[in-house]
Amino acid sequence: MSTPSGTNDRDRVLEATDIVSLVAEQIRLDPKGDEFVGLCPFHEDSKPSMYVVPRKGFYHCFACGAHGNAIDFLMNLHRMEFLEALETLAGRAGIELTRIGGAEGRASAGRRTLLLRANALAAKFFGRMLTEEDGDSGRLGRSILEERGIDSETAEKFGLGMAPDAWSTLVDRVESFRRDSTMVDGDEVPDLEIFEAAGLVRPSKRGTMIDAFRNRLIFAIRDELGRPIAFGARKIDPEDEPKYLNSPESDVFHKGGTMYGLDLAAKSIAKTRTAIICEGYTDVIALHIAGFENVVATLGTALTRHHADRLGRFCDTVILLFDGDLAGQRAADRAVEVFFASTVDVKLCTLPDGLDPDELLRRDGGPAQFEKAIASSIDAPVALLADFRKALDSAGGVSARQRIVDDVINRLNGLGLDGVAGVRRSFIIDQIAGILGVPASMLDHGPRRFTPRAAETEDHEDTRELAVMIRAAGGRRRAEESVVRLALADTALLSRTISMQTGDATALQQFEHTRFEDPPCREAWRIMEATASAGSIPEGPDLIAAIEDEGIGCIVSALFVEGLREVSVPEVDTAELFQQAADTLQAAIERDGRLADRSDLASRPVASAAEALAAINKIRASGSDPAAIGRRRVGRVGGMFTDGSYRGDPSMPTSFDAGSPE
Repeated sequence: MSTPSGTNDRDRVLEATDIVSLVAEQIRLDPKGDEFVGLCPFHEDSKPSMYVVPRKGFYHCFACGAHGNAIDFLMNLHRMEFLEALETLAGRAGIELTRIGGAEGRASAGRRTLLLRANALAAKFFGRMLTEEDGDSGRLGRSILEERGIDSETAEKFGLGMAPDAWSTLVDRVESFRRDSTMVDGDEVPDLEIFEAAGLVRPSKRGTMIDAFRNRLIFAIRDELGRPIAFGARKIDPEDEPKYLNSPESDVFHKGGTMYGLDLAAKSIAKTRTAIICEGYTDVIALHIAGFENVVATLGTALTRHHADRLGRFCDTVILLFDGDLAGQRAADRAVEVFFASTVDVKLCTLPDGLDPDELLRRDGGPAQFEKAIASSIDAPVALLADFRKALDSAGGVSARQRIVDDVINRLNGLGLDGVAGVRRSFIIDQIAGILGVPASMLDHGPRRFTPRAAETEDHEDTRELAVMIRAAGGRRRAEESVVRLALADTALLSRTISMQTGDATALQQFEHTRFEDPPCREAWRIMEATASAGSIPEGPDLIAAIEDEGIGCIVSALFVEGLREVSVPEVDTAELFQQAADTLQAAIERDGRLADRSDLASRPVASAAEALAAINKIRASGSDPAAIGRRRVGRVGGMFTDGSYRGDPSMPTSFDAGSPE
């Protein structure tokens, strides 16, 4: 039996969330049967390892073990708190959550949640200041945007706003809300300390709080879910400095891992398999207006490996679009180093006449020129090694050329080429060799490969016995896993009657969790028993969520996904499959019981020849399973041993470890 849906906020939100759509906003997913696969965002994945199972609302990575439901996905990927993830999904689904009021409700909202609320309120405030018909600030802001070809619809799409030319307009608004206990979007307004932590207000020299942004055009910086996490503020008065003010880093905003416009560009990037990276807010907006929607920008920093990993979830190629000046070239060089050892192909593009995108697009035929420039982008290795190639062409002798090649090798080692996966590494080496006009063997000095020596043992009989015992243990584990994965995939099987030699009963009645030897299977079955005794058995994802040990949880989640594949085959009778799995497990348990009896009989000291003979007959009667033959204590009465052999002196009534020195 499963817990009925709709009994609480969590169940309602999960039921209303399309986990495929949610995950697809963060990584590219491709259909594979009834499931979807993609590159796992939780580790450096070079081949699709993450599976998303829509009918169960569940995801699992077979490489790193990441698993869970839609709430878990947001919590793990974006480092969210539970309440924050729940509110995010509820907002997407249009579900109104049950609110907890008063001090208890405020305590339940963590710092990240409060920072997000403060940023969301500020974004609405700045947007309203821009659209106010009566305000001077709004008219000024709109005229600046119109000069750049940004209409009201685009301004709303990108969350543009205006900070008024006043000392404390935002501070006054927040204090008014707090004083009147006004709710915004059903939430209490955070206090000014949270707004200060978000960089929206600051203390003045007099000690009173004032607005951090004044008389500036505001650009909302949003995360991949479209939530405001920070702001960029461009000056309007030429006398003001600096040109841009930006929010400080906080629990929700990390400059080195955020890209402006990614929330709007992700779908286009995934569709074109290409991301274009430029330098400024207005460049991104101008390119989106011109129809180039696969464009994002860094936030005044060089690209980081974190940027690369995020974009690698969406695309195969990244085009770095920089100004043609020296600073832009240096930024491109640093970006190449970040991407060189990644799984993303990198190209460099410099626009004609040193123009930035906004300037180029304003020209007659600007969009066509931009498209041509993008098509003419240069592969990063070509740009990186252009100077080396020139030096090689002008080198006068073999020694000089060898020194240049050595310099190339040192440069590549510095970029981490050894960390590139095998096939990609070979492609890169071949490409670089072609650029330089030298054999690939001159460049490929990868790590040596060692063949481990085969394990040697003097006791070949013990080795064979150990192998037999391992195979037997493996069979028992596989039998346990088969029962557990089917039960996780279809918990209704646990309430069905199955037939055993001991009689007809449910699987939970036939097997106690203590009978499972494999720790993950034993823990999964224990939780099934516990939930059944409480009156109902939730579905697999909820059972897995109750496992406290992370390592065991990863293994059990993998069993769950494998079980889903088994029960989803149309022509398979799931109940019959479960009966067969139970029969196999029972047979394995009985076999292990016989082996334990054989081992016990073989190791038990005996007091008489008659007792020894009886023990021998019992061992023979239990069968000839070779898994029972192991290192054993052999009792001796006279010259007769309990294993049926004779070793001499009948006057030595002792026992010893077979195979050890006497």
